[in-house]
Amino acid sequence: MVGEEKELEEAEEKTAEELLLVGAECLADGRFEDAIAVYREIMKKEPTRPTTAKACNDCGVAYASLEQHEMAIGFFTAALNLKQYLMDQGISTYYNLGQVYGTLGDDKKAKECFRRGDMLKQEHKRRDDEALRIFSEVFDEG
Repeated sequence: MVGEEKELEEAEEKTAEELLLVGAECLADGRFEDAIAVYREIMKKEPTRPTTAKACNDCGVAYASLEQHEMAIGFFTAALNLKQYLMDQGISTYYNLGQVYGTLGDDKKAKECFRRGDMLKQEHKRRDDEALRIFSEVFDEG
């Protein structure tokens, strides 16, 4: 109990961005309740939108791991509302949400989430290929 109190005090001293690392560590260790507590602490700190988006996705992962599917759906949906701030613009969040819907037996919603994730992934690949083509043209001329 004393260790948990110390951990909470230390969490209160960290920035929201630093807490993302703590939450990721908790997730990786399978300490899902602890991860949720960390992500809730992040929200109290009025984080930046990218931090909020990441915390929502990762909190969704923690809830999905605990089979609390409605909470997971809520957090994944919140992350998707901020998808322009996610590093992959929501690809993994769509896949995560699709897995939850699949677990719940809602194949229609699951397929739609996977389709949206695939579309975003293809768009990223197209943009990356175009950027590489332009980049190589610029440096091939030099």
